[in-house]
Amino acid sequence: MQNLSIIDDTFDPTITSTYHLSLQFSPRNFCFAIMDTIRMRYIAFKNFWFETELAPEQQAERLRGLLQNEGYLAKNYKSVNFMIDSPGSLLIPAPLFQPDEAETYYLHAGGVDSQSMILNHKIPAIDAFLLFQVRMDIHELIKGYLSEFKIFHQAVPQIEDAVVESKNKAIPAALYAEVHSGFTDLYLVNAGSLMFYNSFTIRNDQDLTYYILYLYDQFGLPQEETPLFLSGFIELYPAANETLMKFIKKFGRLEFNKSYSYGSAFNTLIQHQFANLINLARCE
Repeated sequence: MQNLSIIDDTFDPTITSTYHLSLQFSPRNFCFAIMDTIRMRYIAFKNFWFETELAPEQQAERLRGLLQNEGYLAKNYKSVNFMIDSPGSLLIPAPLFQPDEAETYYLHAGGVDSQSMILNHKIPAIDAFLLFQVRMDIHELIKGYLSEFKIFHQAVPQIEDAVVESKNKAIPAALYAEVHSGFTDLYLVNAGSLMFYNSFTIRNDQDLTYYILYLYDQFGLPQEETPLFLSGFIELYPAANETLMKFIKKFGRLEFNKSYSYGSAFNTLIQHQFANLINLARCE
C-alpha cells in the first residue's frame, strides 16, 4: 500500500464552495476525495497509508497532524462527509428506534467504550438506523477543523449502495465483502433487501476465507451462481483472494460509481480500494 495524490487540472481553489469533500479515517490510512458538484466530477484525491496500525490513543493526534498540514482541507466546501472505519456497529429498524435509548441498545449488544460516544445514522434504503461508536477525542477534533460536516460509519455507504444497486439491476442474491485491516464487513443482499450484515475479526487469510464460505453454506447460496463482490484492501490477504477465486465462480471487485465522472488521473487508482469513499458523496 502506498501514499497517493491526484489533482485534476480543473481544480480551482477559489470555488471550493461548489465542491463536496469526502474523508475516510481508519487505524491504517486516511484519504479524501473532492468532487465538483456542478459537473458531478471527482477532481482530487489523496491517500496516506500508515506503516503500522494506530492504537486507539494514537489516532486523534495523527489525525490532527493530517488535518493541520493539508491545505485542501482548510477550504470552505459546499458539503463535507467524514467516514470512520470501525468493526463495531448495530442496526435497529426505524419503527423500533428511540434516539434516547441509543446507549442502551449498544449496551445489550456488547458494551460501550468509556472513551467513545454513540452516534446514529438512518439508512433510507433499508429503513433502519445504524448505531456506531466514535472516540470523543476524534469527534471533538473533527469539529474543530471541519465545519458543517456529517459523520458516517463505513457500513452506511456500503449498505446503501449494495441495496440500491440490487433494486436497480434486479440481480439475484449477492454477497459483498468490504475488507479492512483486521476485520471484514459482510453483506448479503437479495432482490433489493438486506438479508444479512455483520463484521468479523480476521487475523489472517484463512479467517477471511472461512467467514465468506461459511455464509455461502449457512444461507444455502450456490457457489456457482451467487456472485461475490470484494472491495477495500483485499490485497492485505492475497492467499484468501486466490482461494476464493477457486471456489466461487462469479467473482468481482467493486468499481467507482458510474453516476460520476473522474479526472483522467483517477485511472491510476485501484478502484475497489476506494469505492466506498467515492460512494460516500451519495449519503445524506
